[in-house]
Amino acid sequence: MTKRLDAAWNALASRLRAGDRRTGAVMRKRLDVAAWGAFAGRLARLLDGGVPLLEALAFLAVRSSAKERTWLQELQVRLQEGHPLSDSLKRGDAPLMMQALVEVGEHGGDLAGSLFRSADYCTEQVKWRRERRQAMLYPLLVGAVLLLLSLFLFSVVVPRFAALYAGMGLEVRGATRVLFGMIDLFPTLLGAALASGGAGMVWKRSRKRGKGTYSVLNRLRKVPFLRRLLLVERTHEWVATLGLLLDGGVPLLQALQVQERLPLREENRTACVRIREKVLLGSPLGEAIAGEQLDAALPLAIGVAEVTGDLSRALLAVERELAEQRKQMMSLLIKGLEPILILIAGLFVGLVALLMMWPMLDLIQTI
Repeated sequence: MTKRLDAAWNALASRLRAGDRRTGAVMRKRLDVAAWGAFAGRLARLLDGGVPLLEALAFLAVRSSAKERTWLQELQVRLQEGHPLSDSLKRGDAPLMMQALVEVGEHGGDLAGSLFRSADYCTEQVKWRRERRQAMLYPLLVGAVLLLLSLFLFSVVVPRFAALYAGMGLEVRGATRVLFGMIDLFPTLLGAALASGGAGMVWKRSRKRGKGTYSVLNRLRKVPFLRRLLLVERTHEWVATLGLLLDGGVPLLQALQVQERLPLREENRTACVRIREKVLLGSPLGEAIAGEQLDAALPLAIGVAEVTGDLSRALLAVERELAEQRKQMMSLLIKGLEPILILIAGLFVGLVALLMMWPMLDLIQTI
């Protein structure tokens, strides 16, 4: 029986190795952060319940889709061959934070705990992305309505007024003439704007994560409210990753070194280098971060935590506070943008209507 099982495993290993490159490419295209978080959470619960790793993967494979089943079977084969789980996660292009936590869990003997932390990390990432999408939903809707309104005005309303005035023999001058002249140019201008927006989105997606902020963010920092929001977001990112690593049992210096490899903002990764150098020279963490562009309350919280000896819990508590503060600031930002967007839409419609009616008003004055 054992020989048959070994033969079956060897045959499966041969098939999977033959399609290894193709399978890895499929996984990189299919699994997002949410899927990795779900996988880590399910596997962690099984391991925490006492199920061996290979049996847990087999259990998940039976209850997964066909493509996920192939990858989970590959994991089982690689584990049978003696490869660690963290190495297989790297081949599947798992989030770097998850790779680091799993590797720490393997060395520390708490793989289930590391997977739980990985699931929490992925859940937090998905939650923040959802909050950002929800925050941008209203401005996008207003922009879409304004775009449709522009299409209607320049496709139906403005051409009819232009034809009406031409039939009446009225001379159109000034801004109204420019408005009527845009009838033919509007499709071209709209297409160019959409093409530019699409090209910008493609360019943004093509950039690697963790390359730092764009120049537009440097301009946004000039606005006090946005500068504070960006500072909170940057501090939250740094605190969340370091807190999870320390909570997983990673020593401070090693955790700072791992942070340098994570897809964080460029300024956060360079800050990790500077902070680690100061800690190596003997400075406490609270003093090492004092000169960095992080939230002003963070050095005090870390200083107190270093005295009490519970740094990871203090960092995770600060992370929760910053997450709530970030959410409130995003809500205030959207509430502030709402009247501005409505005002812009109203001014646009009013200006177009005024320019269309201007020749008629001139005609009434001459009668």
